[in-house]
Amino acid sequence: MSIPIDWATAGPAVIVATSALVALMVDAFWPRRSWFASSLPLLAGLVGGFVELGRTGSVDDVSAALTFVILAGTVLVLVGATVMSDEDSMPPGELHLLLGSAASGALVMVAARDLVTLIVAIELLALPSIALIGLRQGDRRGIASSWTFFLTSVVSTAVTLMGVALLYGSTGTLTYAGLSRELVDPAVPDAVVAVAVVLTLVGLLFKLGAVPFHAWVPDTYRGASVVIAGFLASVSKAGALGALLVLLAIGLSPVDDVWVPVIAVVATASMTLGNLAALRERDGVGMLAWSSVAQAGFLVAPATAVLTAEGLSAPLQYLAVYALANLVGFTALAVVLRTRGSTSYDTLTGLARSEPWLGVPLAFVALTLAGFPPAVIGLVTKYVVLRPVVDDGLTWLAVVMAVNVMLGLAYYLRLVVVLVSRPADEPDGITSRPAAPTGLATAAVAVGTAALVVLSVLPGLLIDHLP
Repeated sequence: MSIPIDWATAGPAVIVATSALVALMVDAFWPRRSWFASSLPLLAGLVGGFVELGRTGSVDDVSAALTFVILAGTVLVLVGATVMSDEDSMPPGELHLLLGSAASGALVMVAARDLVTLIVAIELLALPSIALIGLRQGDRRGIASSWTFFLTSVVSTAVTLMGVALLYGSTGTLTYAGLSRELVDPAVPDAVVAVAVVLTLVGLLFKLGAVPFHAWVPDTYRGASVVIAGFLASVSKAGALGALLVLLAIGLSPVDDVWVPVIAVVATASMTLGNLAALRERDGVGMLAWSSVAQAGFLVAPATAVLTAEGLSAPLQYLAVYALANLVGFTALAVVLRTRGSTSYDTLTGLARSEPWLGVPLAFVALTLAGFPPAVIGLVTKYVVLRPVVDDGLTWLAVVMAVNVMLGLAYYLRLVVVLVSRPADEPDGITSRPAAPTGLATAAVAVGTAALVVLSVLPGLLIDHLP
């Protein structure tokens, strides 16, 4: 079976992957170059991806929007990794190769229109991510987290492959268009297709960190470098969400009676468990880790109505704000970890007073994720994902979403209170270190926060320009 490749659509992914290889070669032949200089090839490749996206477009508006989010998110991760280079002790050549390869996998995932390409893209995202998690030299916890992610990733991919095999055996096609055409045939066995659909979705839900495929999230986020955790929480999720939406809207649209209940239950479990676990956290990275599980529920909930225009656009708009807020938050926490040695709430106490260039952005990120004014864009996107669920008649799911918004307010606002509170004496075991040069990261945090502020003042910039 021959599946043609649209090289124009694959342009951004090819450019980014090529630049990652160039970055590795630069580091191999000029090892004494500065860490920043060795990152320039990958940065140039990401800029080239933007140019190629503007020149050729993408498969459709949805994929174009997701491609933009993935490229922009990778740029911010690269900035954070450059700042944390000494602290994390990660070899630059390998880091840039793995980061570019993983980003390429995410780009291919959102552009895939057949199951073979999708599986390859999932692995292209997963395998470099496994290495990124354990890349820090001499970090046993990172290696253990890498193994956890590897084992769970292997199992999820195996389950997905089983689902793909059943779909192919039932329909005789692997393309999304072919699946949409064949699944309406009465001769196709309903029971087999139902099992195949559920199994196929496992790999994508795993990458999203949705319940019950979330067990790797808290351990991995804590064990990985903070900036790599930011990559997993934003860029990786963007690729998985895009692939999920396109697969449901095109390939599996005739069997929505099978996957709508599955998505609804997964969304409910993710929001509830993620929020309840985040309520117990007393660490910035840990809170964002469990928050990402809850946010995965909010991302997939409107997918129950993905066959409507609103159901397709709502997750994209929510993702854009969520990814930006998380990247700003993780980048700020990376700087805090570098300068203060910890991201615990004890360490973060009074950060908005002592270092407002970090504390204020972190507080605004928390307000955005909570959907609480003055971060109006967070509130707007909460309404955006709620509306298609209500319009589709899933009132019970809408009620669950509303309750979980209230749960989220508790721990997001607690972080804000911690940041603005008057700091107590320095806790035992936490030693202050001289602040390292972090101008680049501070600038990235400032730009990201400014974007959130602008979107809060003018939310139409997002709502009107995303599909």
